[in-house]
Amino acid sequence: MSKLHILALIVLTATAAAHLWIHNAQAEAASRKGDKISLDIPRVIGPYQPIGEDIEASDNVKKLLKSSLILKRNYRGPSGIPLNMTVVYAGSSRRDLHFPEVCLVGAGWEIMEEGTALVGLDFEAKRLVLARGRTEEAVMYWFKTGDKMTGNFFVNSWYWALNQITFKGPTSSMIRLSARITEGNSEWTFLALQDFASWAIPELDQSLE
Repeated sequence: MSKLHILALIVLTATAAAHLWIHNAQAEAASRKGDKISLDIPRVIGPYQPIGEDIEASDNVKKLLKSSLILKRNYRGPSGIPLNMTVVYAGSSRRDLHFPEVCLVGAGWEIMEEGTALVGLDFEAKRLVLARGRTEEAVMYWFKTGDKMTGNFFVNSWYWALNQITFKGPTSSMIRLSARITEGNSEWTFLALQDFASWAIPELDQSLE
């Protein structure tokens, strides 16, 4: 066996050993940290009051997302527009997070517009205008990994991978806000969603650590 082959074998062996060590260290860190068993998000968020009781996610949704930590709650605030907040908590595995568009299209919604919406001065959320029959809906969503928030799925994946490499073992969540668009005024609806988001973020920072 040539020296070049021996060197390549040594490099491959060292790489495999390092990969195994990192994997075991990450698993140990995750087990020490532990994930939440419930979501304790305040029912009253700033000037926004809850409408009714929390909505139980269906068994099909839980099975699809591989998670039982899903919070769905309706709110009404100063604008009078009723809106929904859905939080999917993936814990330290991030296995439950994917493009929300997949579920929305699967539920019969057609995506009419896509873009971004600035949330305060913090980050940009993903913005969607949906249609199903004569119904139109405004949707904003973003991901939270550790203390980083973004509406970009791939940027969030980078945040998660970077934290794994540095053994920080953060938790990940997806937050989605939605409201019915009335009289074709989507901008007014999105302003209401952005206002709610600005009030909700400090509460979510504490609740989704």
